[in-house]
Amino acid sequence: MNMSDEEKRVINNNFVHLATSSTEGKPNVVPIGLCRTISDHELLIVDVHFKKTRENLEENPQVAIAVEALEELKAYQLKGEAKIFSQGELYEKAFEIMKEQDKVREKRVSVWKEKKSDMAERFEKLVERHHKLRPKAAVLVDVEEIYSTMR
Repeated sequence: MNMSDEEKRVINNNFVHLATSSTEGKPNVVPIGLCRTISDHELLIVDVHFKKTRENLEENPQVAIAVEALEELKAYQLKGEAKIFSQGELYEKAFEIMKEQDKVREKRVSVWKEKKSDMAERFEKLVERHHKLRPKAAVLVDVEEIYSTMR
């Protein structure tokens, strides 16, 4: 199913929540800051810390994703099938997404420093830790269903 430009913008500019399930039906949900649309019907999620999520994806590729932009009163639920890539073109794309997000985080630190915000120091430490991380894998989600959850 093709995502609209608006749906893609909301996904690309906000945290998403990725829900997976084991084959026994035990659910797991995690917040994801590194998720981007790469086509009209595909999302690429960067796996940096997945453990249970990765196990679930290997057992059961069916996923659900929730995303919201509350200031715009927009929210969506997406459902689809995931595939894991630990090398190749999509893995390299995941690494690029990670580097792009690092630049965004660095800009936020600068803004918070200018405002003398308590968040600046905390976020700066997060950015430093993040620079040392490498993706474990790229998770490609083929979006099969999309629902607006805020009307």
